[in-house]
Amino acid sequence: MCATLSLIPSCMKSPDPDIPWLLGGHMQQNTRRVKDLHSHNCGQILGIGYGVMGVRTDKAYWLIGPGQALWLPPCLCHTARSHGGVCGWSLFIDRARSTMLPAQPFLVRGTPLLIAQAERLSHCTSDKSWSNIHARLAESFWDEFLSSPRASVSLPLPTDGRLRRVVDALSENPADTREQADWANEASMSVRSFVRHFGVETGMPFTAWRQRLRILNAQERLARGETVTSVALEVGYESPGAFSAIFRKITGHSPSAYMKLCRFSDKG
Repeated sequence: MCATLSLIPSCMKSPDPDIPWLLGGHMQQNTRRVKDLHSHNCGQILGIGYGVMGVRTDKAYWLIGPGQALWLPPCLCHTARSHGGVCGWSLFIDRARSTMLPAQPFLVRGTPLLIAQAERLSHCTSDKSWSNIHARLAESFWDEFLSSPRASVSLPLPTDGRLRRVVDALSENPADTREQADWANEASMSVRSFVRHFGVETGMPFTAWRQRLRILNAQERLARGETVTSVALEVGYESPGAFSAIFRKITGHSPSAYMKLCRFSDKG
């Protein structure tokens, strides 16, 4: 079962404009951060300043990098873990406001304005710290967040037990070189059935899913400080050059630049 964390006072459910509909929290630590399966009564916007945070639900895996924020709707069971040190913020949104957003997670790339507002609001941790200034700032942040482009980029996870055997094996070893026909056999399915079911359950072709898995795994490893060459080999690329090319195409950064972007210790 999923434990529910009641981090938001019940007063947040009140429509009284003098009572906060948004409260925040700030996180900063140099070691790995792990949260077991849980949910929140309110919506959550989880933003990362430095480092990388992975969030997993029953249906998908999300990786939040520097400058990104993830929307998590109320009562969604999830786990969270960082890959090394992490610095970031959480904003908890009451249920009434949460209905304005989708019932599924999504990522946004924070603008400088949105990040600055979120950082300020993350220190508003109780109704005692709420003021007219915070109320105005919260409304401005909300307008900025609602207008931010949304990305549904995640690693979708199938529910079919046969397909879960495949994705679990690949998650343990992204460098596994077995072909699609081999994985179909692993799932005790014909190739045609495997391709069809995998596409229906994840919304992606198997080859595209595996490539996304490899890049997400590479991002995690780079954030932990592993070398580019070792990461390339560990996630299944024959050369650092080929790995770097596809990594830059998907993330917009070279592996070395991404590593510096994530490295918490460099940011003091």
